[in-house]
Amino acid sequence: MSRENIRRKLHWALVLGLLLLAGAEFLLRGPVRFARSTNVNDFISPYIQTRAWMKGEDPYSPANLVALWPSDTEQSLFLKKDLADGSLVLKQGMPTAYPPTSFVLLTTVAWLPWNLAHHVWLAISLLAFGSTVLALVSLLGFQWQEKRTYLFLALALALAPFHTGLAVGSMVVVVVGFCAVAVLAADRQRNIAAGVLFAVAVALKPQVGIAFFVYYLLSRRWRVVTTSVILLAIMSVIAVFQLTMNHTPWVDNYRYDNRILFARGSLGDFTESNPLRFSLVNLQVLIYTFLPDRARANLLALLIAGALGLLWLLLLRRRADSKNDLLALAALTVLSLLPVYHRFYDASLLIFPLAWSLAGLLEPRKELAKGTLLLILVFLVPGGSALEQLQRTSHLFAVRHSWWWTHILMPHQVWALLSLSVLLLVAMRTSAATAPGQNSDAGFRYSRKEPERIGSSAILSSSDR
Repeated sequence: MSRENIRRKLHWALVLGLLLLAGAEFLLRGPVRFARSTNVNDFISPYIQTRAWMKGEDPYSPANLVALWPSDTEQSLFLKKDLADGSLVLKQGMPTAYPPTSFVLLTTVAWLPWNLAHHVWLAISLLAFGSTVLALVSLLGFQWQEKRTYLFLALALALAPFHTGLAVGSMVVVVVGFCAVAVLAADRQRNIAAGVLFAVAVALKPQVGIAFFVYYLLSRRWRVVTTSVILLAIMSVIAVFQLTMNHTPWVDNYRYDNRILFARGSLGDFTESNPLRFSLVNLQVLIYTFLPDRARANLLALLIAGALGLLWLLLLRRRADSKNDLLALAALTVLSLLPVYHRFYDASLLIFPLAWSLAGLLEPRKELAKGTLLLILVFLVPGGSALEQLQRTSHLFAVRHSWWWTHILMPHQVWALLSLSVLLLVAMRTSAATAPGQNSDAGFRYSRKEPERIGSSAILSSSDR
C-alpha cells in the first residue's frame, strides 16, 4: 500500500472518528437531556400558552399559565410561590413573550396531551436539525464522497448551541431548520415555498427569522418577500381574531412580558443582577463589563451593531451576485445576534458561517475561511455557562475579579461573535466578484475542483482518487 493511500485512509479514519464522537455528544447533551426534563423546559410555556389561546383565554397571563399547567406532569414548587409574589415572569421568564402568530402554528402540537407533545416536539426538533444540515450540504453542492461533507456533519453535531437548544426544547432549533430549507428553496427559485418557510420562521421566533427576511428584501426577491408578508398577515389576523372574538384582554400582559424581559434581575438582564448573564451572547454583555451603565451599554451596543450593519449593507450593494450569496447571508446572521437579547442557543445560526467556511477552505483565498472556522470552534462548548459555574467555586476566588477574567474570559463568546462579524465583513470586502458571464444559476454552490495537496489541507480534498 502506497504512502498516499495510507495517509488517505488515516484522514478518513480521523474524520469518521470525529463524526462518531460528535454524534454521541450531540445525543447525550441534547435529546437525552430534553427527554428527561418533562416538568420544566422552554417548550412547556408556549405549549400551555397555545392551549390558553385555543380556549380564548389570555396566553400571557401568569395565572392562566399556572391554572392550565398539564395534569400529566408534576407542577414545580416555585410556580405558585412566584405567582403569589408576582415574580413568575421576572424569575422564570414564563409566560414567554412569543408573538401571537406562534400560537397559530403551535396548535399542531398543543392539542396533544403534554406527555405526548413533549416527545413529538423532540422529534420535530431533531427533524429540523437534520433538515438544516442536509439543506446546507445540498446548497453548497457538497458530495458524499468528500471528507469535508463529513467534517461539516461532525462540526454541526458538535455545535453546543444546538445541544443547549435541544436540551431545553427551544424553538430556535426548529426556526433555524425552517430558515435553512427556505434558503435552499430560494436558491432553487422556488420562491413561494421559500416565502412560506420564512414566514413560519418569523412567526415562531422573529428575532432569529428576521435576518433572513431582511436579506431577501434587500436582495429584491419580491415573490419571496411578498409571500412571507401575506402569510404573516393572515396568521396575525387569525391570532388576534381568536382573542378578540372571545373578548380576551391580552395586550397589557403581552406588553408587560416584553418589558420585564429586560428588567434588572430578569433572564435577559446583562448586568451583575443576573447570575446567568454570560449565557447571553448579545453585545451589551461585553460592553457592560467596561461601561457598567445599562443605558450607555445599550446605546453603545446599538451604535456598534448599527455601524457594522451599515457597512454590511454597503458591501452587499457592491457584490456582483447579492441574490445568491451565502457569505453575505452568514455575515448578517452573525450581526443579528449582537444588538438585541439572544441566549446561547440562538448562536445555532453559526451553522451558516460554518458551512461557508468549510466551502471556502477550497477556494483561492482561504485564510479568512480558516479564521472563521477557528472562531466558530469557540462554540463547541457552552463556555459562558461553564465559566459561571466555575466562578461560584472557592478555587477561583483569587482570579475572578481580575481584569482579564472579567473583561476577556467571561464574555469570550461575545468577543468571538464580534470578531467573527468583522472577519466576515472583511471576507465580503476582499472576495472576488462574480466574473461577467458566469452562470448565475450556480447560486450558493462552490466549485469542486481538486485543491493542491499541501500539508494538512489534504484532509479536505474534494475527491479521493
